[in-house]
Amino acid sequence: MKALAWVRASQAILFEASIVPALVGTAAAVSAGAAFRPEYLVLILVSLVGIQAGANLFKGYYEGLDRSVPPSSPGAWFAFDSGAAIGLARDPKAVLRAGRACFAVGVAAGLGLVAITANLLLLAFGLAGAVLAWSYTSPPLRLSYRGIGEISTFLAFGPIMTVGATVAFGGAGAESSVFASLILGFLAAAISFARYFPNRDEDVAKGKRTPVTLLGVRRANLAFFGLLLAPYAVGAGWLTRGGGILWMAVLAVSVALIGLSFMRTGGRSPQYRTAIALTILAHVAVGLVLAADLGFRL
Repeated sequence: MKALAWVRASQAILFEASIVPALVGTAAAVSAGAAFRPEYLVLILVSLVGIQAGANLFKGYYEGLDRSVPPSSPGAWFAFDSGAAIGLARDPKAVLRAGRACFAVGVAAGLGLVAITANLLLLAFGLAGAVLAWSYTSPPLRLSYRGIGEISTFLAFGPIMTVGATVAFGGAGAESSVFASLILGFLAAAISFARYFPNRDEDVAKGKRTPVTLLGVRRANLAFFGLLLAPYAVGAGWLTRGGGILWMAVLAVSVALIGLSFMRTGGRSPQYRTAIALTILAHVAVGLVLAADLGFRL
């Protein structure tokens, strides 16, 4: 049970947000003629997941320090439970040390890949991703507290991860990778955005400036669905590159299901968790279809 608690505190359910861009970026490169190197993909995945796990544990630690109000989502897997990291160890700083260890493993894997490929451009992508991951909740920037966390999420889980994976394989297929990265970036930002809804009251009490606390629930709903639909603005460019339209149909179905879920929330925080789960599923489904599209031109 203790191991399961650590898994939940690391928000492992969100690791797909790192895995999917890596697969899509790799597919873009291989479909453009790059040789597939499985060891490259393994190092990419270890690097991305390690850094994300570390950043998630940092978030759990720093959020857990503020106990002025009880968590809004206790026991949740999809919504963020600010109390998940509390009680994992006698010394709360053990969570911080575990986060640093995960982050270090991710950085080491990334540097190993840079060394193998001798690609300085890849180093630049890796540094940018690591800085954004560290700064999302950790001081001094704490971007998620300033209402701009979704910008960093879009960049990190979109262009940086997806195009970075393509660059690791030599850069062939970069143009297609860029279009795919924008689609994934918008959907990753939507996941982050959706997770603010159930925690609105807690965030207000803590003085966090999130999109939901700044905009109010009604306008935040519109902004959230704007993020979900934004990938269609990239669709025209994707089609000019010979991409297919199957991902558009998958996204349309996903948005419809998420919309129905929102209608049933009635403004009740716990009910948003279904919408969050569906948003994560939409990211996975659209990402896998994009990868298949690049590989097989569906």
